[in-house]
Amino acid sequence: MGQLGDGAAGLVRKARDIERDTTVAVKFLAPDPKYIDTGVFDDVARRFKREGERGAHLRHDSLVTIIAYSDNESGRSFLKGGGPTNPFIVMEYLEAKTLESYIRAAPESDRGSFSLTEPRLNIAIQIANALEHLKGYRLVHRDVKPANIFLSKRRSSWHAKLGDFGVMKWGDFHAALATGTLTVIAQKGLGTLKYMSPEQAIRPADVTIKSDVWSLGITLFELFTGQILASAHHVYELQSARRAAQMTTIGRYNSLRIRLASYDQGLADLILDMFLAPNGRPTIDKVRGRLEYEHSRRFGPD
Repeated sequence: MGQLGDGAAGLVRKARDIERDTTVAVKFLAPDPKYIDTGVFDDVARRFKREGERGAHLRHDSLVTIIAYSDNESGRSFLKGGGPTNPFIVMEYLEAKTLESYIRAAPESDRGSFSLTEPRLNIAIQIANALEHLKGYRLVHRDVKPANIFLSKRRSSWHAKLGDFGVMKWGDFHAALATGTLTVIAQKGLGTLKYMSPEQAIRPADVTIKSDVWSLGITLFELFTGQILASAHHVYELQSARRAAQMTTIGRYNSLRIRLASYDQGLADLILDMFLAPNGRPTIDKVRGRLEYEHSRRFGPD
């Protein structure tokens, strides 16, 4: 029914579930030898199957629903034959925009201001709740970023859903790229390493929920300041400024300028601690709790 996206490891297509009379998104495993070394294709397929089957058992209001996984051997999932033989994952289809597009659409006058508006806090709380849910199953998302968060209107507010959970569309490939176990001929389609925690780059097999906290921290920093950091270089700028104790109510981070109201300092510090703290990051439940507290304090209970 339509192309939704292509990448170095797969293709996503819009399709119709005839039995349920609903539109779905179908992600086909299709690693591209232009970007990924053929020697790791089998490992990529194993990860895809494991995570697709695992994701089909998870349900949460702020997680994109994975409906089913199929190995599609010899194309048997296509009744009339002649269809693709790639393994695939069936997911709910969302008529939604990404958080990245939401942030980029912020008025120029708002960019660089640390602003705790009610819509932004609601989005942040929903994603923190989703990650806390995954933590309960001992699952690490590995690829939290604004491009993987989908926003749709529910009544008068934004409903946020974290996508690619348990599937790691790019996360495992980023990790393999960073550790030299994945041969990549070109960078196109491989996304960005900006949101990856240091431990995921160095020891991808050993990451915990703390790695997701790192990624969420950068995501929330971008959400609340209304600006997408151009590259990992800007994250390093923030790290350097934090180490030098340059965080003030009006801070200057080389090419980044952050305007911060004094009453936002506490939450700003917590978010910076998520990816800059030298002695450990806050837990996901602490982050969720603080976000909910700030929402209740400023806007009243839901």
